[in-house]
Amino acid sequence: SSLEGWAFVMRLIGSTMRTGDGWRLPALAGLVGVLAVSITAGAAARPLPAAAGGAVGVSAVAQPWRDVNLSFSRAGRIEKIMVHRGDVVAKGQVLARQADQQQLLQEQMAAVAANSTVRIDAAKAQLAQDAVDLKKKQWAAARHAATDFEVEQATLKVTIDKLTVELAEVRHQRDVLGLQAAKLAVERRQIRAPFAGVIEDRYVDAGGAIAPFKKVLRLVSVGRLRIIAPVPLAIAHELHTGDVAEVIAGSVHARGTILWIGRVADAASGTVTVGIKVDGHSGIVAGEQVMVQLTHLQQAWHSGRAEGVGRPAMAWAGGHGP
Repeated sequence: SSLEGWAFVMRLIGSTMRTGDGWRLPALAGLVGVLAVSITAGAAARPLPAAAGGAVGVSAVAQPWRDVNLSFSRAGRIEKIMVHRGDVVAKGQVLARQADQQQLLQEQMAAVAANSTVRIDAAKAQLAQDAVDLKKKQWAAARHAATDFEVEQATLKVTIDKLTVELAEVRHQRDVLGLQAAKLAVERRQIRAPFAGVIEDRYVDAGGAIAPFKKVLRLVSVGRLRIIAPVPLAIAHELHTGDVAEVIAGSVHARGTILWIGRVADAASGTVTVGIKVDGHSGIVAGEQVMVQLTHLQQAWHSGRAEGVGRPAMAWAGGHGP
């Protein structure tokens, strides 16, 4: 028993006090051994957590379905923050903006170049004119009114004009890409909502300078809640994706659905994480402590422990087994 073990430890300590330094190390080793046996025995005797009514239950925390901190990717001065805590925002909505006058001017300049085809049109007109001159030179040379050298010059000029047209088209493509880059530079000075949700926190105010990737806003989505519960292995081996779990928070009872079952167990606790989805309008608040009840599995758990029955294969998302 635990009392007998502690009595033995006390005798070892007493013998250490009497015998001197030569016996202190064996005595301490005995102390560590007895403590390990006592802890192991206590852990083995600990019963599986159970909720009211004898249902198997595990404690967890309800979390927002999505939870992100938003920031700027460039240093600069915050010109405006359009939202406050508690505001409901749509996906893609602009939430904050840095001072971006220089980027806007660069975008306008790039737009002028990208929307203009003057260089291409001029190059094509020059090509057409030189092509006509070449035909005239060739006609005159056939009648011995122009030299071969003049024909070669006219031919070379047409070739150069064709390359000039191609060069103008390449430059126009570069201008179009430059406009896209200028738009991205303006976009990087803004924070847009990556999904529809609620502003949970606002960390800074407009007017001040801010470093890259410093938190500005916190956006959460609570239309659905996710619960990551540490479930004992013997229970987890009975679960399947799509199974129903009852989620309790105080007097609120909600129906949850198992989305996934972890593939790696925690050796220290003998548990594996299980992801559960709950309707965010069920009355459970994100961040609240909840109890996840798995009522239909309790009998299989206790009968398996009593009879020493081997555990079935884990039901992973998408099928059985890894």
